[in-house]
Amino acid sequence: MVLKWLLFIIITLVMWTVYYKYIAINTKEFKKERRLDERQLRIRLEILSNTFGYMFLIIMSYIAIKLSGLNGSAQNVFTQNPEILFIVLLGIIYAINVLIVKKKYS
Repeated sequence: MVLKWLLFIIITLVMWTVYYKYIAINTKEFKKERRLDERQLRIRLEILSNTFGYMFLIIMSYIAIKLSGLNGSAQNVFTQNPEILFIVLLGIIYAINVLIVKKKYS
């Protein structure tokens, strides 16, 4: 039980570190102020908004599949824990959006 809580705390700290280091946008609430010019801020906002839009569509599709009863009877990791699939898809979509937007602005 203690090991599970320790693992949870470590994973949470890693996620927050990655978020603040690579994903967070410059706002006044952050203790560590970052200087982003207007172009960099626009690029970051476009990447995050595209990623959010696609993730919203994926989650809505998942909900539609669950409500329609088409989820199947397979007992695998993805049907029992769809969050794992969502996190993997989010990472892939984020990486693709970074490449597309960087190419667009370069």
